[in-house]
Amino acid sequence: MATRDYYNILGIGRDASSDDVKRAYRVLARRWHPDRNQHDADAQQRFKDITEAYRTLSDPDKRVRYDKLGPLYTEDGRPPRPEDLNQVANTVWGNLFRWRSTAKGEDLRYTVSVTLEEVVTGCEKEVVVPRQVRCRTCDGEGATAEGRERCEVCKGSGRASGPRLLRTDCYHCSGRGFTVASPCPDCHGDGRLGVEDTLRIKVPEGVATGQKLKIVGKGNAPRGSGDAGDLLVIVSVADHALFRRRGDDVMLDLPLTFPELCLGADVTVPTLEGSTTIRIPAASPPGKVLRLANRGLPKVGRSARGDLHIQLVLEVPPSLDEGQRQGLERWAGDLPPTAHPRRALFDKLVQERR
Repeated sequence: MATRDYYNILGIGRDASSDDVKRAYRVLARRWHPDRNQHDADAQQRFKDITEAYRTLSDPDKRVRYDKLGPLYTEDGRPPRPEDLNQVANTVWGNLFRWRSTAKGEDLRYTVSVTLEEVVTGCEKEVVVPRQVRCRTCDGEGATAEGRERCEVCKGSGRASGPRLLRTDCYHCSGRGFTVASPCPDCHGDGRLGVEDTLRIKVPEGVATGQKLKIVGKGNAPRGSGDAGDLLVIVSVADHALFRRRGDDVMLDLPLTFPELCLGADVTVPTLEGSTTIRIPAASPPGKVLRLANRGLPKVGRSARGDLHIQLVLEVPPSLDEGQRQGLERWAGDLPPTAHPRRALFDKLVQERR
């Protein structure tokens, strides 16, 4: 689809002759050729646009089709897609009500890391963000008033020629109505200056990894007029040595000895806000989970909190000396079969399957 006005790209009128098309193309192609602008991505795109426009307007048959179809013209002759029609409709609608889209600067992304303890309380993080700000000397235009020349293609209007409802910004001055004759001495014609901003980011309590915090107006400034983009701060919650997160709840594995599980015990356990003592019930099996209500993470935007789930884990000694081994064997021999009902049932089922 012809998303740009080919006549405006070449800077010629719609009644231009074939010789006018050739002359305009040669001048512009020489100026924007990639070999002369090797490190300028904008120049490479302009050269592609110029070549595309010339390829169409230099061919009599293609030019007739383009004049009839305008923005719906396709070089391969395929019918326009629904998204193409929507784009044209939006252009017509905006021009009908004189809506001029103001350029907005690029959004920036920055990742900030927080600990699980900081998720509980919320915190402030100081970050240094490289960004582009509007040059004050030229007000972002790339040239002071003395260094600007009226665009001869659009005659200073900033608008391309063609039907009013489909009229777009002038390709040669990007809708500004002027070209830069003498670049701004401070920004060298870019309209922006690079700075490093030190910002304090308020991270609310209860955030999770991947959550985005938007800081309005702290992205890059656009070239020319318009609002700066936004800074999107991506939260990354660091892994914890003890706790695992599950939504607003927190999981903790608590290693216990066999006597503690059998007899019960009072054990000091960590929480995200210090430590507390809990009672391990007697005859607690490994894998049992105890819950401490409201000791988890805050729920975003609410006063409620998740829970702390403590899973009991049996820690088996990696080795025993001979006296310990004999003592454990005597203890096991003293236990009646009813001491391990699940093991007895398991052995019975195994025997039946033989």
